[in-house]
Amino acid sequence: MANEISLENVLRRCGDFGRFQFLNYIFLCLIPIGTGITTYYYVFGVAEPSFRCRLPLWLWPHDDQYQAINQTHQNILDTWQHISKCNDFNGSVCNDFVYDRSVFGRTFAEEANLVCHQAVKGTWLSTLYQIGG
Repeated sequence: MANEISLENVLRRCGDFGRFQFLNYIFLCLIPIGTGITTYYYVFGVAEPSFRCRLPLWLWPHDDQYQAINQTHQNILDTWQHISKCNDFNGSVCNDFVYDRSVFGRTFAEEANLVCHQAVKGTWLSTLYQIGG
């Protein structure tokens, strides 16, 4: 019965949870920890916050806040932004945006302008991340 394979016999033969087992455990845990960190970064880093076209400099010079600053600003936003979030008042494609940072802060989608006509690039980044991640 001494050669019987059981958990108690294996632990008795291998020894206690010593330095070698501790280091093995730490190094084995690094892989799932790294994977978890990159997954959570992807969720929050590539999130698309609310956005709108930035008003022209001649109309509102410091238009860097998503919410209206006062009633005059709100009236201008209502006039200029009523058609689409991706187009200016005259219908041209908007290239400069103001993002809502109340939920996410700064995101990769904001830094790379992955909205409107660039949103396809965000989809490709997502696909490549899932393939290579």
